[in-house]
Amino acid sequence: MVVTARRRVSFLTAFLALILIAITVGLAYRGWGFYQLSVEDRVEHPDFRELRPSGLFGNGYGWVAAMLIILNLSYLIRRRFGGSRHGSMRVWLDLHVFTGLVAASLVSFHSAFQLRTPVATLSTASLGVVVLTGLIGRFLYALAPANGRERMKAALDEIERELPGQRVALAEAIAARPGPTLAANASLLRSLWAIPAWRRAGRGRREVLEMLLPKRSAMSKSLRRTTSELFVAAAVDARASGVSALLRSWRGLHRFFALLMLAAVLLHAGVAWHYGYRWIFT
Repeated sequence: MVVTARRRVSFLTAFLALILIAITVGLAYRGWGFYQLSVEDRVEHPDFRELRPSGLFGNGYGWVAAMLIILNLSYLIRRRFGGSRHGSMRVWLDLHVFTGLVAASLVSFHSAFQLRTPVATLSTASLGVVVLTGLIGRFLYALAPANGRERMKAALDEIERELPGQRVALAEAIAARPGPTLAANASLLRSLWAIPAWRRAGRGRREVLEMLLPKRSAMSKSLRRTTSELFVAAAVDARASGVSALLRSWRGLHRFFALLMLAAVLLHAGVAWHYGYRWIFT
């Protein structure tokens, strides 16, 4: 069941990535000749009225991006108030990343790759910071512990079946090399400072396990596979507290920038609406 769920999520991630690429390539193909021109020469292009930031397509890209940004923030609501009945958090996170990247792509084409007003510059810069911090957060989420204790216990049980009497010694060796323990409210700097410690703990666990286990050349194929799983699970467990604290603090930073971005986008949309750039709403 776990393997099936992982494959399903991987398929969803790949599918969303293909959609993102298709959208970006399609938008670039639609206006390739226009976007290659200088700002002065674009006025003479036949698609100028459609692809300029205030044009039918250009303005539309911006409004769709704004809607996606608001929809994107529903992930925060799901994380705060939602339960398991509302779907997997991993799926919600993938959709959160996808809508954010699509919005960033649309904003780039909405601006026609030029920033001519302070409000537009502020909105684009804030979106860029949010996307960057979000991508880093997605990487940290991938490092976060995924049932490390359960995986480690299952691997130890399997090794015990092939090497009777080894389980206790291996478990004690792992317990003797704990990873760093961080408070739930640890700051971002404190969490970053702990990274070398949990990396050392993971390496130390692997080294001592390799000393206690037979050489890989003397292992059966199934035992080699099980020991590899044990090494990974032990490292995941060693960094569990550190990565979780780092992810929590980084998520707070990302949320802060996301709220600033939302304010900038609403300001930009309000200015556009005030001056009559209302796309299909007029």
